[in-house]
Amino acid sequence: MTGGLRQRMAWLHTWVGLWVCWLAFAIFLTGTLSVFVDPISDWMRPEQVQEPAAAPFAGPLDHTQQLQHGLRFLEQHAANSKMWELWPRAGKDEFQVFWLNDKGYYADAHLSTTTGAALPEEVSAVRDTLGGQHFVEFHHALHAGTTGLWIVGAASVAMLVALISGVITHKRIFKDFFTFRPAKGQRSWLDAHNLAGVLTLPFLFMIVYSGLAISWSTYMPAIPWAQELRTGETANVREYGPESKPSGRRGVLTSLNPLVHIAEATFHSPAYAVVVNHPGDAAVTVDVYSTTSPETQAGNLLSKRGVMQFDGVTGALRETEMPHRAPPNGARATMATLDELHRLHFAGSVIRWIYFVAGMAGTMMMATGAVLFMVKRRQKSLNEFGAGTPRVYRIIDVLNVATVAGLSLACIGFLWSNRLLPHDLVERHEWEVAAFFGVWLAALLHAALRPPAQAWREQLWAGAVLCVLLPLLNVLTTGQHLLAYLAQRDIERAAVELTAIVIGALLAAAALRVRSPDPRKMASATAMRKAAS
Repeated sequence: MTGGLRQRMAWLHTWVGLWVCWLAFAIFLTGTLSVFVDPISDWMRPEQVQEPAAAPFAGPLDHTQQLQHGLRFLEQHAANSKMWELWPRAGKDEFQVFWLNDKGYYADAHLSTTTGAALPEEVSAVRDTLGGQHFVEFHHALHAGTTGLWIVGAASVAMLVALISGVITHKRIFKDFFTFRPAKGQRSWLDAHNLAGVLTLPFLFMIVYSGLAISWSTYMPAIPWAQELRTGETANVREYGPESKPSGRRGVLTSLNPLVHIAEATFHSPAYAVVVNHPGDAAVTVDVYSTTSPETQAGNLLSKRGVMQFDGVTGALRETEMPHRAPPNGARATMATLDELHRLHFAGSVIRWIYFVAGMAGTMMMATGAVLFMVKRRQKSLNEFGAGTPRVYRIIDVLNVATVAGLSLACIGFLWSNRLLPHDLVERHEWEVAAFFGVWLAALLHAALRPPAQAWREQLWAGAVLCVLLPLLNVLTTGQHLLAYLAQRDIERAAVELTAIVIGALLAAAALRVRSPDPRKMASATAMRKAAS
């Protein structure tokens, strides 16, 4: 690595970008799809009936029966727990209660509103699927737990390095924003790479950095370890259990219903949860959390629920945090903001579509960068790996096809598996994930066995056909169709199929533009490689 700063940054950008681009592309594409996790999940659960919109909040609700039944159940089944939690739902036939068990983990039960008896777990008529959560989990940790989270973190750091070195490398960064010369071969690929990079640069920095920041507890494990050493409690208990200490003296819990009425009147929304910390102790406290909704979210960045804390014996109000307000601690407020910017709890459809388009542009930047590497070397081999250069170039070609075209094929294959797998298959959601990885592996093998241009064409065409035919598959397997979705104003399910058709058209257009390498240029490059060796 020689030359000035820009040359050094160009070297860093090329090689860090190349070795991380395939993983970064996969993380970014699935993250972009995760923007619409709920619509995808709804489409993948066609049996699920859409809930009608909740009526506007008109005043405190009557939760008396559910609160009494819930407390009685918890006193009988979780008397020694550090924490009880009740989710009252006015007008519903059943509700849920939770408690922390001896190991510090949540346990729960569904109770009848009428009798208070625990209800047996019903066999759901809705198919077993991860839905859009599959893309979220792959984006977050590659379906590989903590190991996957570390891999994603390493890729994110490498991507920040590639972004910063890319900015330093491009001395005409703003001019590049307005430059695209089509049908110019290598020049066109470079223009597309620069254009997508400059267009999405602020978004890319924000989304990659916030993704790293919100997973801080994994990447900086010393902090939770220190907490465990200091308090003697595991991080899980400390995170979800009560923050206060019990007094060791007996206390009688006050009636919960008046406290819930006060909270609902203050927040102007139904109670979401009622949490009792240290039940049976004189230091018992009661936290009542508010419900959030698109109406309360409007104009607010943070999706945080409001909470009122009461003395559990006297019922006196101790503290109120209104919904959507930033935490008073600056560091926590910053972390909450980064979390919202990354996870989009606050966002409506317009912002989600902006994220989707920016995410697609970011994936295009990574794809064009990977393809550009090989376009340049097909015209003139740089012989970076000595005698092994042709073999390394071939591996890069295979990974480019399997990542860009193959992952797209796997994503649409995941949706197809949702409709084709038997409804009553045991652990059906895991078979869908297996189908995703199976299609991706098949794409890798196909890319390894076919010449690059043919592999590109065949996989892009396969992805295009599966995308365009997705609505037809839905009609044949469920009887539901796009026109009915539109007629019922089920916009989310309709949008999934319309978006699939548009992506299918784009993949078909890309397949039509794939050309085989010019034999004369290939012969020239081969001659140069032989001369160099």
